[in-house]
Amino acid sequence: MTPGAYLKHRRAAHGLGVHDVAAVLATEPRLAEHVRAEWLEQIEADIVPMSFNTIVALRRAFTFDLDILAQLAAIAMHSPVEPPRLCRICACTEADACLGHQGTCFWIEHDLCSACYTLRMPPADRPAIAAISPSARDVAA
Repeated sequence: MTPGAYLKHRRAAHGLGVHDVAAVLATEPRLAEHVRAEWLEQIEADIVPMSFNTIVALRRAFTFDLDILAQLAAIAMHSPVEPPRLCRICACTEADACLGHQGTCFWIEHDLCSACYTLRMPPADRPAIAAISPSARDVAA
């Protein structure tokens, strides 16, 4: 996963659209919201590089793990860094797990957390995963 894709997954996991984040980002000079949205889409597509100030501004809009972002940036620059374990849907990690009313998610597959697995299941099958984990009960209901 690239740094931009990671940010896109984390933004979406927080239920935010590109325009939601663009609406709260401040730029100097002040840019129109649609221009900020296009800029964010380019960052998420790894077309435009992120500055430190951009990372700080995005971190104010939604949470993501700075260490994971740094690891992914190092991998993108071909450094011999071990890839982090990320959920393929929401990009959560062990240190930044999905949090529900009953606790955190857990790994169902190597790259799929219980929260995302449960959301992908048909509603009739969700009680089966809820029986396995208290954290999955939030989405099973």
